[in-house]
Amino acid sequence: MNVQIYNSRKRMIRPLLSVLVVLLVAFSLKAQDIHFAQFYHSPLNLSPALTGVHEGDRRFIGNLRSQWQAALVPYKTFSGMFDSKVYSNKFKKGMLGVGAVFNYDVAGDGELGNVQLTASGSYVMTIDAENFLSFGVQIGVAQRSFRPASLTFDSQFDGEIFDPNRPINEQFTNTAKVYGDVNFGVNWHGQKLRKRTRLDVGAAVYHLNQPDQSFNASDPARLSSRISLYMMPTLQVNKNFDFLVNAMAQLQGAYTEGFVGAGGRIHLNQRRTKEMALQITGSYRFNAFGDAIIPAAEVHYKTWIVGLSYDINISDFQRATNRYGGPELAIRYTITNVKPINTFKICPII
Repeated sequence: MNVQIYNSRKRMIRPLLSVLVVLLVAFSLKAQDIHFAQFYHSPLNLSPALTGVHEGDRRFIGNLRSQWQAALVPYKTFSGMFDSKVYSNKFKKGMLGVGAVFNYDVAGDGELGNVQLTASGSYVMTIDAENFLSFGVQIGVAQRSFRPASLTFDSQFDGEIFDPNRPINEQFTNTAKVYGDVNFGVNWHGQKLRKRTRLDVGAAVYHLNQPDQSFNASDPARLSSRISLYMMPTLQVNKNFDFLVNAMAQLQGAYTEGFVGAGGRIHLNQRRTKEMALQITGSYRFNAFGDAIIPAAEVHYKTWIVGLSYDINISDFQRATNRYGGPELAIRYTITNVKPINTFKICPII
């Protein structure tokens, strides 16, 4: 076998083996986190190892989701994130990625809320010009809270009518809980230098420390670790069209979620500084049974991406929702700096 071919295959196998090891460890691990239908536009909630893994230098992303409005128990979720590449001559075969995530989620009549602020960092190692292996860590703080004044209790019923002035006979010593959080992930990024074909595949474990989120100090409630597995390939079919697939699985305690989608992106204009593309996808989310069908559309214009999706509920809960799930909006803005030639000791991710 030619030595050059052997070395090339060896460079490809190593990152795949690293990802496989993490997948096996993740499956051995045993409240549910926020989730987005456009999870591919919420990368730092998918894996810390995706910090800095993008085509630009700095990236800003916002996600907004509303769910179950028709069932009168609305869930509202917002996520905002920023990440940046850090180039340094100290890292001859790689670079750093740094970022931050802010998540806010509120649900139900009791306005059960969760606020998270997390710092994210990664090291992206260059295997060769088309292959990169990254490891990421996140450390953050979160607060879980609820509003008892918005709840009703059985003691407020006198047998005939509901009287909000009656005592609730409940005592809440704590209505908020603050805890620390630690997450870890690994990602392999492959790309073709002269094509738009690329692939990200990886795994992450969130809540490694399994923090106590109970409102009652005498009755701990550990937050289960969340396992995140994903694969996001894009295949350039011809000059103007790409085929893409998004697949993901989340495992957290007794909860599981699977997601698979596919679609196409047509490039309407590829002139420099005039880039424009339109993307249409269809996805299916499932747990033990079917959950939702999700059509989505995106507009790519220069350095902006705006995506809109809508959940069409097909689970048993459709009796309450009349098949209405919820809209979701994703906005991404990327900044790319012009750099001097001597800055590049490695081939950047594109």
